[in-house]
Amino acid sequence: MNKLFTTAALVCALSLGFTSCSKDDDTIQVETPKVIKDLKISSKTDFTQGELTVKNNIFSLKNFKQFARGEDGKPTAEAAKIYYYNFSENDGTDNKTNMISLSGDAKVTLTANAEDGYTLSYIDKAFNDVVATDNFTAISSNSSAIYKMKFGGKESVRSESGWCNYDGDNNHLVTAQENRTLIISKHGKPFFKLKMNSIYENEKANDGANNFVFYSIDYQEFK
Repeated sequence: MNKLFTTAALVCALSLGFTSCSKDDDTIQVETPKVIKDLKISSKTDFTQGELTVKNNIFSLKNFKQFARGEDGKPTAEAAKIYYYNFSENDGTDNKTNMISLSGDAKVTLTANAEDGYTLSYIDKAFNDVVATDNFTAISSNSSAIYKMKFGGKESVRSESGWCNYDGDNNHLVTAQENRTLIISKHGKPFFKLKMNSIYENEKANDGANNFVFYSIDYQEFK
C-alpha cells in the first residue's frame, strides 16, 4: 500500500491577505506537493529517470523514461522500446515486476500486465471524481493508445478505449483525452486509477513536438 508523504502548514496570514483566521481561531491546513523520489537516483533499476511528487494522496509521475542497454549491459542514451512501471512500488521496473508497460515510441500504448492478473478499463469521468464503485468499461485487449486521429481536417476514431488524441495536421501533436480515466484492476478488483497527462518532456511539446517520449501520469490507489 502506498504511503502518503505530506507537508502540512497551519496558516494565519491576515497581513498577506491570502487567508485569515476566524474569530474562533479556526486553522487552515495547506498541503503542498512534495518531491519524494528522483528516479534517476533512487530507482531500483539503473535505466530509469523521472520525478515523483505526492499531494492529497495523489502521486504525480513526470518525465518518466527508461533507456536501452548497450552491448556492455550498461544503459545508453537511447530510449528503451518499452518502459515498465509499478504503481504499488512507485518505481520504474523491468518486465518481470511491472504493473504496466508503455511504448517508448510514437505508438504511446499503455498495457496492463495480464500475466500477473492486472486488467485495464476506463471511464469518461474526471479523475478526482472516480471511485471504485463506478461502472467501468473493460478493455479486452488490455491496452490503450490513440483514441481519435486527425488528418486533412478530418477526425476519425481509431480506438474507443484510447487515452490520447493524435493531430496529424499540427506537428503530429499527441494530447490526452480530457476526463478519460484509466483503471487498473487486480484479479477483477479496481486497484488504481490513472490520469494520463503528457508524453512530452516537462509536459510541454516543443516547436517540433518531437521531445518525446517522457510520460507524465497522475495515479491513486483505491481505498
